Amino acid sequence: MHILSALLLAIAANVDNFAVGIAYGIKKLQIGWLTNLFIGLISASGTYLAISVGNDIKNYLSVNVANALGSFILIAVGIWSIWKTLKRQHRKVKMRQEMRFLVAAGSNRAISNSSHSDASQEFLHEFSYEKFLEDPEKADLDHSGYIDVRESIALAFGLTLNNLGSGLGGGISNLNVAITTFLVFILSLLGISGGYFLGDRFTTKISGLWAGILSAALVIITGVYEYFIMP
Repeated sequence: MHILSALLLAIAANVDNFAVGIAYGIKKLQIGWLTNLFIGLISASGTYLAISVGNDIKNYLSVNVANALGSFILIAVGIWSIWKTLKRQHRKVKMRQEMRFLVAAGSNRAISNSSHSDASQEFLHEFSYEKFLEDPEKADLDHSGYIDVRESIALAFGLTLNNLGSGLGGGISNLNVAITTFLVFILSLLGISGGYFLGDRFTTKISGLWAGILSAALVIITGVYEYFIMP
């Protein structure tokens, strides 16, 4: 049943949850147990659907082809995630440099035009967890200092969508859907609550860059590990 692979995939799926928990702990934005449960259920549901689809695809393939294809998808998703994370980091650094230059030049019009040109990028990232990681207050719509279930919807789906590709690859590689889904659910609860605890007490922040790279690296390791397991 490839328990180790299921555990690695579940950890990879929840590195971002842990980082988000830390960010919210630092800002003292409380995440109630019901909100944490909701995020965990959404993450687990996404994992269940992705792995189930992967399992269905596997049924139309030979054992060796399914194992190779699933491993390839996992490795490809990991590599793509690292590339996406580095590209996003490069874009943010470039935008900061441009903004400093524009401010120094006193060009308010240029700043306005620059912000307008990035509007489409912001729209595409509406359901991306990174904006909540970098600016947790964006989730607190009523400025109450407490994130309720309604306010966590975008965050929950952002965290879930980020892991669908690895779930699909894991399903094709014959990961057990029940075990993996359960592990994702439990680690989501522990990741957010544990991250919040650390952030609240030690103000130790994990950047989106390192969270993304660590998560992607674990997915790649899972893919390599799956490839060398006898189906």
